[in-house]
Amino acid sequence: MFNYITFNTASEILCFLTAVICLSGNKNNVWRLFIPYLFVTVFAEITGIYLRNQNQNNQWPYNILLVFQILFPGLIFKQLLKDYIKSNVIIISGTALLMLLFIYETAKHGFLRFNNTTYSVMCMLYVLYSLYYFYLLLNADDHVVLKYSAKFWWAAGTLLFCFGSTVVNVFRGLLSGLIIGDHNLTYYIYSMLNMILYSCWSYSFICRKWLTTTSGV
Repeated sequence: MFNYITFNTASEILCFLTAVICLSGNKNNVWRLFIPYLFVTVFAEITGIYLRNQNQNNQWPYNILLVFQILFPGLIFKQLLKDYIKSNVIIISGTALLMLLFIYETAKHGFLRFNNTTYSVMCMLYVLYSLYYFYLLLNADDHVVLKYSAKFWWAAGTLLFCFGSTVVNVFRGLLSGLIIGDHNLTYYIYSMLNMILYSCWSYSFICRKWLTTTSGV
């Protein structure tokens, strides 16, 4: 059992439990979808560990998760951007591009191999979405108390994780050759990025549950 409790799965499980506590009664349907989304994330991670321990191909569960990572965050970015612009065209176009790329990669090498190009493009796209959101936020007339803003902290975590993932993908060949203990350097970098991502997301759920009503955000 302890084989399944890694740094990554612990971060994901804690974030999932925080979502259950904070978002179960949320009036916004999209934010409530974080609960099943994070459940799928944890399930895919544990399935991948199980298959790896059985010396089987463990890349396909992450392809399933990648579909959810393409579809669901797009809904959240739509929530973030709609306060400032009409975001349907931007979000739908980005999601369509990623799904077409996913289908192309799957047809090219099969579903059992992880669609790394799709993942890399997705991370770059989410970096752009996040930066655009921060640009709109900074130029908006409304005053937002950032330490209480659920949207800000969700976007901050997403930006840091996706930017870090993009850098790792660019230098993967170099970083993978650096071994520290039982793992290469990319393992430790992704562990840190996961901690940042799910810490920011967890805090955004807390803001959504308790702090936004007191701050007016």
